[in-house]
Amino acid sequence: MTVAIPSYLKIRQYVFSCIANAKLDGGTTKIHTEEELCEIFGVCRTTVRKALDHFVKEGLLVRKPRLGTFIRPEIIDVLSIGLGRTFTFGLIYGDGMVTFLDEYYMSQTVEVFQSMVNAGCLCRQIYFDENPERSAAQLSRSKLDGIIWMSPDRSLIPIVQLFESFNIPVVTTFPLFLSDNLNCIELDYYKCGYTVAEYLLKHGHKKILYINRNPPDVNAVKKAGCMAAFADCKVKWNEHLWNCNYNSLSEQQVHSIIEHAGDFTAVNCHAAYVGTVKNALAGRKGIQLINNTCSTSVAANCGSPEILLPTAQAGKAAVDMLLNIINKKSTEPVHKLFLESRIIEPGKI
Repeated sequence: MTVAIPSYLKIRQYVFSCIANAKLDGGTTKIHTEEELCEIFGVCRTTVRKALDHFVKEGLLVRKPRLGTFIRPEIIDVLSIGLGRTFTFGLIYGDGMVTFLDEYYMSQTVEVFQSMVNAGCLCRQIYFDENPERSAAQLSRSKLDGIIWMSPDRSLIPIVQLFESFNIPVVTTFPLFLSDNLNCIELDYYKCGYTVAEYLLKHGHKKILYINRNPPDVNAVKKAGCMAAFADCKVKWNEHLWNCNYNSLSEQQVHSIIEHAGDFTAVNCHAAYVGTVKNALAGRKGIQLINNTCSTSVAANCGSPEILLPTAQAGKAAVDMLLNIINKKSTEPVHKLFLESRIIEPGKI
């Protein structure tokens, strides 16, 4: 089962596609009108405007009275900043077949895309067809100077290596289980789990419900960090409140977990479930909701009161690493343990 994706996120992804296509495929800089988007996505005008407003505020779109909404020219024909030329980077998620971005992926995309633009680079979102090897071979002939691969599936390590055999450097992010022979920004999941648990415990939440959507390897490390925080704070660990499902949970399943979890005072959930959890908690007072993976867009869209912000920052670090690899022409793999783990409180984002 898949998580229901809010309509405004679908519209945001449509805009990202317009930005990429305008440069790479010679597409128009004008996007559909609000009325057309309402019809395409079957939503009201308020939802469409909310989605577009985010991009206007981020400086990616500009509204021209009586003409429409356009991609900002400097986003399409961005000038090289200290690089001597403009690089085009590919952006891949998971197994390379993520065709729709949920809250989790969308927040990463906003941050990574903006980091590329700030560095004078162009971003192209990449999707594989049913034959990743063929897709990689086709992409090797396109204008790609490097690839950021967020949370690649371990079974696709050969595809990462295939790109590199075509002299397209790849920087991966997050996984604990990838080869040391790959360029990687690795998130410190232990510290991530510890920091969130410690924060909640010190704010009086001793019964914390965890709803996860990470691979078993990642969850095991994150859980160890959480348990260590409980031990250091001399609070009993509530094993029955730890819920893990590697596959996506449906909205009904999330509601069921919350309904049958018993007594808890805080929920620490994967960013993809923030909206669903908020709905499931409607009417219940005094429950703290927190997620530990995303960026400011999640705070704005879902209203999470406190947010741990390592994932988006790791994506930015991956862009910096890729630029260094290209400029230095190094053939030695670079592996960096990313330790950025901090709580962003309301009004400080």
